[in-house]
Amino acid sequence: MNDLLGSGYHDAADATGNGLTATWPQQRWESVPGVTIDHVLADSRMAIKAFGVHALPDTDHRPIFAELGLPRFAGH
Repeated sequence: MNDLLGSGYHDAADATGNGLTATWPQQRWESVPGVTIDHVLADSRMAIKAFGVHALPDTDHRPIFAELGLPRFAGH
């Protein structure tokens, strides 16, 4: 992960102020702290517009959503 971030990718959660939001486990276990292990990465050509962590029954990870914007290219 550090190699990817060091090569120009940005974590959508960090970019929107949600970098420490736990994505696993969905249900907090007394002996297991929440951990951020699910990520959406974008390079500098993409705009990170939104990011959210949600709840979903019957799964161990919390689903994540990121809205990314692609640049417009001349002539298209």
